[in-house]
Amino acid sequence: MTPPAEMSGQHRTARQQSRAAWGAVASGWYAQREGLWKASRPVSEWMIRRLDPQPGDSVLELAAGLADTGLMAARLVGESGRVIATDFTPEMVSGARRRAEELGVQNAEFRVLDAERMDLGTDSVDGVLCRWAYMLMIDPPAAFAETRRVLRPGGG
Repeated sequence: MTPPAEMSGQHRTARQQSRAAWGAVASGWYAQREGLWKASRPVSEWMIRRLDPQPGDSVLELAAGLADTGLMAARLVGESGRVIATDFTPEMVSGARRRAEELGVQNAEFRVLDAERMDLGTDSVDGVLCRWAYMLMIDPPAAFAETRRVLRPGGG
């Protein structure tokens, strides 16, 4: 069994490697955005239907990449709502911001955020979207616990 302190170092190294890898592919991800969106859109649409964001809601998108799913939610929450599109690489967050500008979405904010250690208040969002990233996180149980913490009671 690996001692906790050593595991922490392993997690830190794995996080750094993952952050570097995703940062390196961000420009290609953006360049291929239309093809990626075409392939992933059915999943995003299903997620939005299940979440059913309402006007005024606050929706968090984790590991958003280019934030296409969150930007769909932004239209539904309207001017009185907001979407917080996050990724743990500045390069992906930059791409998401550019995507929002292309689509004319103005009620979204963009943050570099690690889903395993969120700098958000407890019970601070009405809904959370995370398309494919929990399986790629270094510590999925920590990310799920943080998701539950920031999600308001009764949220989705």
